[in-house]
This record gives sequence, structure tokens and C-alpha cells, in this order.
Amino acid sequence: MNNRIIGFSGEQRRKDQRRTVKDTYCVIEGETCKIINMSLRSFFCIGYKGTAKMGEEIIVEDMLMADDTRITVNAVATIVRQNALRKELGVVFVDINEKTFITLEKLMMLRPTSKDGGGRLE
Repeated sequence: MNNRIIGFSGEQRRKDQRRTVKDTYCVIEGETCKIINMSLRSFFCIGYKGTAKMGEEIIVEDMLMADDTRITVNAVATIVRQNALRKELGVVFVDINEKTFITLEKLMMLRPTSKDGGGRLE
């Protein structure tokens, strides 16, 4: 049994351990998408209607949690998987500040987070 959060996890053969989330959303380009699963450095969502394509960078503005908390993320991510017909999007964070990292870590560990998860982009 291998329960690693970062690094290859045995059976999944993924670099980062993913966890399924319920009633969690993200805001990208002003549009809200439902997050299906996430890891410490990435997530997969549905409902993306934006124009960005594979390999392009986007800004993940906010995360909306199941308890109606809105967390400011303002993190740069690269699109690594996309299906325009099904409106699916997989992204990997490429540039996050320390505050955003701590917030994502809390989300993965199911600990309480603050509303100001990442502050503002500079």
C-alpha cells in the first residue's frame, strides 16, 4: 500500500496522488468549472468553455469550496489535457506562490483553509 501525496504512487502510476472532490469548483477566465479530482499540483475539471488550447497557460482565479468558501488562488497553470466536445480540462500548476501552495496542501489534507489562498498576482 502506497499513500504518497507527492511522487509516484503505486497502483495509479501517477506522479501525484489524486483525490476525488465533491461540490468544488474553480474559476478560469471568469467562468466556473466543476473540479472532479485534484492533486497537490493539478486538477481535472468539466464545464470549461474558454478558448485556451493544449499547452497554453491559464490563470486559475478562485476555488469555490463545498462549504461556499471562495478561495483566491491566482495561479498560473498549463493545460495538459483537453476535450472541447465534453468541455473537460486537465491542468498542472506551473507558477504558484508559497501562500497558494499552503492552501492547496490544506485542500489535499482536508484541513481548513483561509479565503485568501494565494493573494494577488504581481
